[in-house]
Amino acid sequence: MQIQKIITGDTHELLVGGRVDGPGANELEIEVLAAIRAEAKSVYINLSQATFLCSAGLRVLLQYWRQMKNQQRLLLVTNPSPEVDEVLTLTGFRDQIVEKI
Repeated sequence: MQIQKIITGDTHELLVGGRVDGPGANELEIEVLAAIRAEAKSVYINLSQATFLCSAGLRVLLQYWRQMKNQQRLLLVTNPSPEVDEVLTLTGFRDQIVEKI
């Protein structure tokens, strides 16, 4: 899994490619926590190049989506790949954490 960061002011975008499996979920969590510590007001996780999302990756997305929401900040998934979109839809979390265009 690869993560590319784009930081514009207090907005952080994480472009994730490859499999968000157990080790990938840990990497993603480290990058999300770094954005939170940097006091990002918005964190966008672009999953257009992700080929897989496991339950650990879903946990990271949901945990920090809730945390950011409670702090009046924003964390959203953008452009989920078809594979990731299917997982988000089947689990019922798509409407909550995917950016509405």
